Amino acid sequence: MSDRILAIDYGKKRVGIAWSDELKIIATPLNALDNDGLLVEKVEKLIKENGIKRVIVGIPVRMGGAKSELVKEIRNFVENLRMKVPGTDFIFFDESYTSKEAERIFIEKYGKPAVRRKDKYLIDSYSAALILQQFLDSMENRYD
Repeated sequence: MSDRILAIDYGKKRVGIAWSDELKIIATPLNALDNDGLLVEKVEKLIKENGIKRVIVGIPVRMGGAKSELVKEIRNFVENLRMKVPGTDFIFFDESYTSKEAERIFIEKYGKPAVRRKDKYLIDSYSAALILQQFLDSMENRYD
């Protein structure tokens, strides 16, 4: 069983994925996944193959009209996963502004905005890593 924590940044087209190191200190982006009919199965496989017991799911806290539909979609996605991987703890965590921050990091690193399809996948995974890093940092502060 792994001590890694998985993070998911759910989007209508793509889903960013990241995980922690086993010491739960550093978040690392993984390859983003297409949000298609196989998404639940892909994430289920990732969880089972790596013995993941905790999954952080980004959810927009500052909701507007369009956001509330996305929140419903995220909650349905998580419920489907819960049925497939019993014993896995799913935690919703504020993802506000992580996509904007991920875009800023991308521009800083590559010197240009993301326009290519593969760049957008990278940004989604950066966003998942930011969500996870914020969660890990908040965990660390609880034990001071």
